[in-house]
Amino acid sequence: MFRKSAITFLFATIVTCLPSTSQATDLSGSWTGSWHDSRTGHHGPLRATFTKLENGDYQVNFRGRFAIIIPFRYSVVLKATEKDDQVQLNGSSDISRRRGTFYYSAEASKTNFVADFHSCKDKGQFVLKRSADSCCRQ
Repeated sequence: MFRKSAITFLFATIVTCLPSTSQATDLSGSWTGSWHDSRTGHHGPLRATFTKLENGDYQVNFRGRFAIIIPFRYSVVLKATEKDDQVQLNGSSDISRRRGTFYYSAEASKTNFVADFHSCKDKGQFVLKRSADSCCRQ
């Protein structure tokens, strides 16, 4: 009887300690890449820091360069929906009176982020990869 109970306990412990195969993808951390505006031809380097909010959405702080020397920064909350191993994100942010409201639609994995953006004057894409200092989180 003791042997059967011990085996059952050992099996339950092993199963409980095994990693789950359906863990949520966490995009939190630093990302680097570039942006490109297909309407104007402008492009430049881009960095982003993703912070997961309590409701599962992400606060994303973007910083990059325009015309090689002009820095820009802004933040946006992107609504996140997970499907399989991909995260669908969308949102908008009012960048400035001159540039207007930007709308974003993105898809991300644990290592890649691609977002399409558009506004009244701009249309383009962000392409980012997880930075080496933000090793893949399971």
